[in-house]
Amino acid sequence: MCRQNQYVCVTNRYLIRTGEDSGCTKERYLEQIKKCVRLRPAALILREKDLDATSYCELAKQVNRICEDGRVKMFIHGEFACHNTDIMQYTGCHNIHMSIKQFMNESDDYIVKADCISVSCHSVSEAQYAAENGASQIIAGTIFETECKPGKKGDGLEYLNEVADRVHSINQEIKVYAIGGIKPDNIQQVIRAGADGGCMMSWFMTH
Repeated sequence: MCRQNQYVCVTNRYLIRTGEDSGCTKERYLEQIKKCVRLRPAALILREKDLDATSYCELAKQVNRICEDGRVKMFIHGEFACHNTDIMQYTGCHNIHMSIKQFMNESDDYIVKADCISVSCHSVSEAQYAAENGASQIIAGTIFETECKPGKKGDGLEYLNEVADRVHSINQEIKVYAIGGIKPDNIQQVIRAGADGGCMMSWFMTH
């Protein structure tokens, strides 16, 4: 297994094993977040985009406090941040993860308000656009076939290598993380392809 700081944790409360029919309580969820943070990933993306805005803001505030205590960078999901710029001040988190579409539609003034912008990209041209326009981190996917999309072939390591080469030729400081089917047993393939690491959801939510 490679260094923990080569992983990005992406949250999904529905994957947390509780052994209860009622599902995952907030207490159990925060307990799992603490476990993830203790593993010292490079970052944590608070996904949970099906929550209502109020619930997400409250959760983000609590999770960001856990991340700050563990010195792990948290990212607010763009589904909420793009419609409520006050969320950064309320939660104390000034890092945002967004889709390339959201990123392209936001004003320069909004981008400046964030400390770090993470952008999901699904082509080399999208990654290039994000890198040239202020992104701090690129999430490139989908690399391998995933359990949530069985039968859908991933874009593969050659594609990832193209993205990493293009982004790093623009700015070596921009991080490139692969997503889609990333596991401890294939992370080294991702690293050798030129990425800085990979995003994992299931592994972090179930361990």
